[in-house]
Amino acid sequence: MPLPVDARSALRAVYVSYRKPCSTPPPEMSGVRRVGTMGTDMHRNSFPDLLSDGERGDSYRRMALWFSNHLLVTPPAGRDLDDRDLKAALRAGRLYGVFEAMGYAQGFDYRAETAGAVAEMGGQVALPSAPVLRVRRPSVAALDPKRTPPAIRLRVMRANDSDTEPWVEAAAGAGDLEFRPTQPGAYRAEARMLPLHLREDLGGDADTLLEHDYPWVYSNAIYVE
Repeated sequence: MPLPVDARSALRAVYVSYRKPCSTPPPEMSGVRRVGTMGTDMHRNSFPDLLSDGERGDSYRRMALWFSNHLLVTPPAGRDLDDRDLKAALRAGRLYGVFEAMGYAQGFDYRAETAGAVAEMGGQVALPSAPVLRVRRPSVAALDPKRTPPAIRLRVMRANDSDTEPWVEAAAGAGDLEFRPTQPGAYRAEARMLPLHLREDLGGDADTLLEHDYPWVYSNAIYVE
C-alpha cells in the first residue's frame, strides 16, 4: 500500500519538533480530564516548492494526510450509526491518533481490565481493584515483504508533575504490553517506530532521519484512582 504523503518531508518536520521540550506539566496533574486529538496548524503559506509528488510542501492535502484520529464507537441498538455516536466517543475520550505518514496502523488497542470489567480509553478504574493496563502492538498495514520491517516499541506513560518531564515511562516493550499500576494517575499508551521500511524513500536524509524512533500512535489516557 503506498504511503499517503511524502514520508521524507513528514519525518523532516517531526525530526525538528522531536527535540523541543514541553514547558508545563500536563493538566491531568491538576485533575483535568482532557480529550486528546491529532491536528495541524496548516496555512499553506510557508513552503511553496513542489515535492516529489508534484504538490507544494505545505499543501492542505499533505498536512491533513499526515495523521488521523480513530474513534472507538459503540454500535447503537435499533438504529443506524450517525454523528451522535461519533460525538459520544469523542466526548468520552475513546480515541487514539496515528501519524500515518509512516504507515497505516492496524490492530492497536489500549484498555484497562479488572476482575469483572473493561475500561476503554477515557475511562477510569479503581486502584484497589488491581487493574491491568494492556496495549496491543499495531502493525503496518500492507507492508511490502521485500522491505526491512520497522522497529516498533510500546510504552505506557504516566502523567508527571514536572515542567521538564510531563510524562514518565511506566512500562515499555517491543511486543504486546501489560502493566499493573501501583499508584493512581493518568496513564496513556503510545507506539513508537523506527521506520526502517522507509529507508529507500528518504534519499540522502535516510541516515540522519533514522537516528531515532518517532511517535506513531498516541492514545488517550485511562485514569487510575
